[in-house]
Amino acid sequence: MYILPFLWFTFLTILLWRKHKGVDISVYMSALYALTSFLAIVIVAGDMLGEGGILFYNEDAEFGLVPTVIYCVFLTMSIVPFHLVYIREVKEITCNAPILLDAVSLFLIVESFVNLYLVADSTLDILSGDLAAIRSSVYAGDETPAQMKAETMGYLFRLFTYFNVSTLLCLPILGFNLCFRQKPWWWNLLLFFASLSLPIAGIQSADRTDFVFWGLMLLYCFVFFWPHSSSRLRRIVILSLSPIVVLGVVYVTAVSQSRFENQNGGAAGRNVQYAGQGYVNFCFFWKYANYDELALERIFPAYSHFVKKVDSNAKRREERSGRQGFFISVFATFIGDLMLDTSPVGMMIWVICFTLFGLLLVRSSHRTLYDVSEVLLLFVMACIPLFGIFYYRFSAFFYSIMLMLALLLYFNSKYRVRL
Repeated sequence: MYILPFLWFTFLTILLWRKHKGVDISVYMSALYALTSFLAIVIVAGDMLGEGGILFYNEDAEFGLVPTVIYCVFLTMSIVPFHLVYIREVKEITCNAPILLDAVSLFLIVESFVNLYLVADSTLDILSGDLAAIRSSVYAGDETPAQMKAETMGYLFRLFTYFNVSTLLCLPILGFNLCFRQKPWWWNLLLFFASLSLPIAGIQSADRTDFVFWGLMLLYCFVFFWPHSSSRLRRIVILSLSPIVVLGVVYVTAVSQSRFENQNGGAAGRNVQYAGQGYVNFCFFWKYANYDELALERIFPAYSHFVKKVDSNAKRREERSGRQGFFISVFATFIGDLMLDTSPVGMMIWVICFTLFGLLLVRSSHRTLYDVSEVLLLFVMACIPLFGIFYYRFSAFFYSIMLMLALLLYFNSKYRVRL
């Protein structure tokens, strides 16, 4: 049964690839789930269960038909809205509010320099230090050097740290500028620098997650804007990005090696476990989780933070783990997190609403005209199924800021408020 997700998502990837006549954003999403499903087979066949955050052990590994079908169906549903977007048929992307778009861009650029100021003193020391010890201290609740520095600088600097995630919006804005809008090279360079704020901040906690998140969304932008770029632009972008990509791979490898070199399977084996455990843990949740508690802090993080004063922090997750009887902070894909927090019925309702919202946003397939605000909102939505190969990424209230910025631009465009 554990082979079925790989067969399904491989078939879906081929089907979408043929329908879109090449790689498109839905093909990219489906291919990621095919890859992680294949790694799940490697984990099970390679006798790698029970390690690397995986909840299953060899003696109680069960992969039933019902959770397997639900896993495939509801992940596929989350990809459906993106299937309606045929990138090669898009002729034009307009900008109804160029001043507002530039204002948002400028704000994110300013935020990136604030972030650089906060991390400048400590980044090199962290990279040359014991990365495993640094990561362990963060798990234990210790503040990073940047967080401590922000506290000495006052409330404004702490507030700016909440916008690190939002700098990811600079990636699709940059793609739009390069392919559909004439902006100075130095402005586009600043946008790219701003987009790096999230992974640069992630170095403070010796974290790989933000680099992977940035990389997945960068690839999304590559797929989205590639058909609309000239061969000269493609060469420039590839040559410019190559050093960044190499540095990112070196960093992720170094962090993995420092954390797992003395564990069974080493860094390579643990990375396979991390990437492939989504389906395995989803099946575990299906069998063993209880749904007596409705936990909304990850599903509605802004509401929970500001109204209920509850966050999905280490203490809260530890309390919930104790009541569940197992560690809940493992990768079970984003639908696994939704199911654990709201029950299987709640997860199904959430995915149906997500799919319907996406369909309303795209409206019809084979569209040839989009507004950049629609592109940005689609980008924010894509973060959920793309990084959702691991878990539900929008689980903290500051992720809501990126969504609110995209919605601001979208509703401004929709109601034709020209700025």
